[in-house]
Amino acid sequence: MNDERWLLEFAALAAKTDKFKDKSDHAALLAAGLIGEAGSIVSELKKKRREREAYPVYRERMVEEIGDFLWYFVRLAAVVTPGLLEELPVPGKVVLPATDGPQLTGHLDFGAAVGEVLAAVSTSKSDDMRTRLGRTWALLTVISNDADVCLRDAAERNTAKTRSRWPDEKGYAPLFDDAFPVEEQLPRRLQIDFLERARGSHKAVVLRCNDINFGDRLTDNIEDPDGYRFHDIFHFAYAVHLGWSPVVRALMRTKRKSNSKIDEAQDGARAGIIEEAVSAIVFSRAKQLKFFDGLDHVDLDLLKTVKEFVEGFEVETVPLWQWETAILDGYRVFRSLCAGPGGRVTVDLGARQLTYAPHVARDDQQRLPSTSRGAP
Repeated sequence: MNDERWLLEFAALAAKTDKFKDKSDHAALLAAGLIGEAGSIVSELKKKRREREAYPVYRERMVEEIGDFLWYFVRLAAVVTPGLLEELPVPGKVVLPATDGPQLTGHLDFGAAVGEVLAAVSTSKSDDMRTRLGRTWALLTVISNDADVCLRDAAERNTAKTRSRWPDEKGYAPLFDDAFPVEEQLPRRLQIDFLERARGSHKAVVLRCNDINFGDRLTDNIEDPDGYRFHDIFHFAYAVHLGWSPVVRALMRTKRKSNSKIDEAQDGARAGIIEEAVSAIVFSRAKQLKFFDGLDHVDLDLLKTVKEFVEGFEVETVPLWQWETAILDGYRVFRSLCAGPGGRVTVDLGARQLTYAPHVARDDQQRLPSTSRGAP
């Protein structure tokens, strides 16, 4: 971004990702987002004051929250007060030295100013909107200086996050093990049979590949059955769409032993535990949403939580849209496996596709042809 015009450049980028622009209540939705993000900023102050030195992530969180606030601010300003952004005094990359701690008065004044903006939008009084947004901007610069956060840096962080979720063009990142020997690569194409076996009301799933059982026999491990016995499909979805799955590496014995550092840090037990934790967290949300049936997106907060979980591992570099694709495609096949019950899944890392086919009658050795496409 240009040093002097970064705010206008940021506003132009924000306009491209405004999902509310076709709504009749466009301005009201932007104002609601603005007050929500303002609340998050003030909440970070509360946490800092409460925890003091025990809250080391304060500045990092403020960078993200201020960036999110900026997105709503520039969009609302562009919609209700055209030309205002060109008039605002825009600080560059350098900020003044931070004060000796977050100041409560400034944050409360900031929250009150945003509340006045919201009130003006709700009553359709646009006569003094320019003044109210201008005061909000002035107080935002005070708060950002107080937190030692450069507004331009916050805007750039927000732009990077937005592009990670909604890139201009989608292109998969290379597989992490492309440069490793073939025996240390995730299998590029597999056919996995998910076989459900029942003993009374007790149901378990067995995995077979090339007529050989592998992995553990899985049950739902919960009083109210929910299909989690099929959850290995999520690991295969991660392998396909992220090029990452320590769990699948362990199952298929393809750990990268030729590089001891990679073997320990990226393919070890801790990485596998993190992957299982991600699967469980997403599953908990998915149960509330009928396992994403009929949905074409995953909410941003969940994607951000997942990204926080995998920090420090190679997959942290994968953009949000790939995570979203992996989750949605994994649950597409999961729903088919639950309904089957079971079936054959073709895992194709080269084509970045998961394909499901139901099992045919047991006395017929043929499999039904694939009718499902891969990633949405």
